Amino acid sequence: MNGKINGNLKAESGNVLVVTLLVLFAISVIGATLAMVSSMDLKISGNQRTTTQSLFIAEAGLNEAIHRISLPNPTNVAVAGWTGNVAISDSEPYDPHWKTYIYLTSPGTAPAAGGSIVSTGTLQDPNNSYLEYSQRTGTNDVLTIEHKWDDRDGDGSKDVNEVVRYDPLMIPPENFSSGFPVEVITVAGHSADGERVIQAEVTKRMMVARTLGALYVDKAVKLTGNCAFCGHNHDLNTPPGTRPNGCVAWHLSSANLPGVTSTGDVVKTQGSADILGDPQPIDDDAGNPFYTLAEVLGLTNAETASILARADNTSIVAPLDGITYIQGDASINSSLVGEGLLYVTGDLKASGSFIYTGLIYVEGDVSFTGTPWVLGSMIVRGTSNFNFSAGNAGVLYSKDAITNVLSGIMPCIVLSWREM
Repeated sequence: MNGKINGNLKAESGNVLVVTLLVLFAISVIGATLAMVSSMDLKISGNQRTTTQSLFIAEAGLNEAIHRISLPNPTNVAVAGWTGNVAISDSEPYDPHWKTYIYLTSPGTAPAAGGSIVSTGTLQDPNNSYLEYSQRTGTNDVLTIEHKWDDRDGDGSKDVNEVVRYDPLMIPPENFSSGFPVEVITVAGHSADGERVIQAEVTKRMMVARTLGALYVDKAVKLTGNCAFCGHNHDLNTPPGTRPNGCVAWHLSSANLPGVTSTGDVVKTQGSADILGDPQPIDDDAGNPFYTLAEVLGLTNAETASILARADNTSIVAPLDGITYIQGDASINSSLVGEGLLYVTGDLKASGSFIYTGLIYVEGDVSFTGTPWVLGSMIVRGTSNFNFSAGNAGVLYSKDAITNVLSGIMPCIVLSWREM
């Protein structure tokens, strides 16, 4: 009996050993599997991190490109000991072969280019490591900006009339004759072994001002002396100083306005004042509205306030280019030249041979002496009747002048965005 018991105990001890070994083996397999899964998770997490970082880096490159397309041309700044124009743009007639490369160097040491190719460096701080959204040489994975092109005639050759433009007032807005070019930006972002490539289509925001005349006023005015106001739509290239009736050669066939428009208040003329316009020289209909600056620009009050907060000038300077925002009265006493938007919350006094292209908006009164000349439009709210003094001023309406200079100081808009 004792022998049987001892044999059973030995058998059971053997079974326990086998089970224990199996359990230990299973635990080892599970542990190895967990270690492998954990290692794979770490690798996946690392890959996700680098690819995500690569996308963020690519977006940073896209933001630099959009910023530089949005800058007025020229915009001169200092970068890494180099001073020059960092704005990126093409001009009429738009070159279908135009292309800009932004390298990971300072603008002063970028690889040479020529012809239709423009080469420049990044605006990143050279004292820090560059974000890798371009290369230092070559053309592969270099941040690239080029005009969108459509082979309209199917010959495989890029022609001037095949550059795609964008005009929000047209249907469809993408066309080949009106608006600013659609720019295609291609960026490859790199982080460690990760790469993400994105491509966006952007264009300059086209600004069409809602003015109702060469001179657009909210109070009664008396125009005397040799002042001249022409509401015919004039070519952007009308020579400075051109006056009615010598401006007829620069009249365009459409988009004409009255020479002077009021909101129902009387418009008196005497002396040699010369007022031209279409369909009428003077429009003093009481139904005419008076637009705020935001309404003229077609922006919200918040957008307008944001633009004014970033004004290029807050005092009268030479040249008077970009956005000029004068809080209070302004006085121009020299032969200044400027273009853009001049917004004065008080009164404006100008003398001499002041020349301005674009839009002048004055909340107070205006007094002109000498021979100031404006190509675009002047809008005056005024404080009381007959406080507008034109002197020998000349104001010629030009839709293109207003659109070009205002759009030139507006930011870009992103039309599309995709990952390649």
